[in-house]
This record gives sequence, structure tokens and C-alpha cells, in this order.
Amino acid sequence: MSTSTLSLRSYLLLAAAVFGWGISWPFLKIGLSEIPPWTFRGLVAPTAAAVIVIVGLAMKQKIQLPHGEWRQVATAGFFNIFLWHSLSAYGISLMLSGQASIVAYTMPLWAVILSMIFIGEKPTLKRISGLIIGLAGIAVLALGKLGVMTTSPAGTLFMLLAAMAWGAGTVVQKHHKWRLPTLSNVVWQMILGGLPISIIAVIIEHDLWQPVSLDAVLATLFVLVYPIVFCWFAWFHIVDKVPVAVSSVSILGAPILGVFSGHLVLGDPVGWREIGALILVCGSLALVLSPEKTKEKTENKEVEKEASS
Repeated sequence: MSTSTLSLRSYLLLAAAVFGWGISWPFLKIGLSEIPPWTFRGLVAPTAAAVIVIVGLAMKQKIQLPHGEWRQVATAGFFNIFLWHSLSAYGISLMLSGQASIVAYTMPLWAVILSMIFIGEKPTLKRISGLIIGLAGIAVLALGKLGVMTTSPAGTLFMLLAAMAWGAGTVVQKHHKWRLPTLSNVVWQMILGGLPISIIAVIIEHDLWQPVSLDAVLATLFVLVYPIVFCWFAWFHIVDKVPVAVSSVSILGAPILGVFSGHLVLGDPVGWREIGALILVCGSLALVLSPEKTKEKTENKEVEKEASS
């Protein structure tokens, strides 16, 4: 689809989705400051699944059971929902929200590495360069007396593992040829990956449950309604209408918004370390997310050139 046929509505939805993901980080921090990590995620993921089911049915979309794809859905849900939600909850609770967002959005770097290892994708100079720049960004943020590996080693480790899990889930999504509709896929991933979190929360955190402030309640509701439910619908509504280059590179806005929203909402410091890491990580994402010229496209151009000569 050419960019000339795109509607303003599609671009506005894309901007709203990236904006929601970006500004969610300080609100995640507010909720997790009072609600135990397993409980927070155990409330959000299954509730989001229920809301999406209700909205989907209202839109007259079928929520099909994943016949013959239970194993693939469960595997993707394990990485995308169970590991991502649980590990990132601990990570966010132990470090500044903006720093957590920078580490989280290294996900494409790990997805590239894992896709090379497990599904045989060939490395390119652009992707290798992106990986090196991205790792340099993590090093800038992590190392030194005031680096996150010194100030919050556990939080950094949790966020790195969460980003790797998200990357692994992305590889699972890409490797399997899904017969399920996208709506059904995500709903069942949320259910299969989210319900175990809820069960674990009841078992290990029930004695930690206490009344929470209105701020924590409102922050949790905001995360549920906007970044998770609305942004998900917005993303999948426009992802096949907006050019790949636009949708991919737009993700660069999320960690930028994460850093500065953390500063505005929570007063998190933003210094040279955060800015330097942000520039490097965003530069690496621009490299690894930008579409490659495929052999097929190259061959087609050669054929067209020969035909015109």
C-alpha cells in the first residue's frame, strides 16, 4: 500500500499507540510501588484478556479456540505474557521507570540474535552494526559507579531477562505460520500466560495484600485501559495499513517517551548516561528494525531493468 492511500486516522492511531506505550512506564512504577509484582501482573493480564474478549465480541469478531495450535500458543504466551510480565514487574519495581524502558526496548536486539540461532535468519552488516550499537547503549547505562548495574543490579538483570523473553516470544510468533486470527491468538496467549501469574500471586503474595492508595488504583486502571487494551487494538488495526518502515521506526518513540515521562511524572533524573544510552539504543533499533531489501525485490528490479533496455 502506498503512503498516499493512508488515512490520517491510521497515523493518529499509530501515534496514540506509541504514545501510550511510552508514557506507561511511570504509571507502571506507581502501581508496582504499592501492589506486589505477581499480584499487579496477575490482575492486569487476565483482566485485559477479558476486556479484549468483550470488545471483540461487541465488534462481532470470533474468539476461536486454538485447535491444533495449543502448543504454539502456550509457548508464545509463556514468553510474551508469563515471563515478560513477571520479570518486567520486578525490574520496574527495582529501578527508575525511564531506565527500565530503555532496557526493555532492547527487545529487537535479542530477537535478532535468537532468530539467527534458532530459525536460521542470516546476519547482515546492518543488523550486526545495530547489535553492537545497542550493546554499547546498554553498557553506557549499566556500567560505572552510577550505572544501573551498580545502583540496581537486580532490577537491571530482571529487565534484561524480560527483554530477552519478549524477543524469544517474537521469534516464536514469527517462526510459526498461524492459522488463528490475531485477536484469538493474543487473547489465548494472555489467558494461558496470565492465569498462572494470577495463581502464583494468590499462593505467594496473599499475605502481602493491603489497601492501596487511589493513585496506585488509578495508575493500574490507566495501564490496563490505555497501554494494554487500547494500544493493542490500535496497533493491530493499523499495522497492515501503515508501511513497515513507518510502523517499525515509530517504536523508537516509546523509550524516548518512557525516559521523559518518568522525569515529568516521578521526577526521575535524566543525565548524560540516560541520554547517551537512549541515543545509542534508538540508533540500534533504527538499524535492526528497518526493512531489508530482499533477494526477490532485487531480482525483480533486475528483470525490470533488462525489460526496459
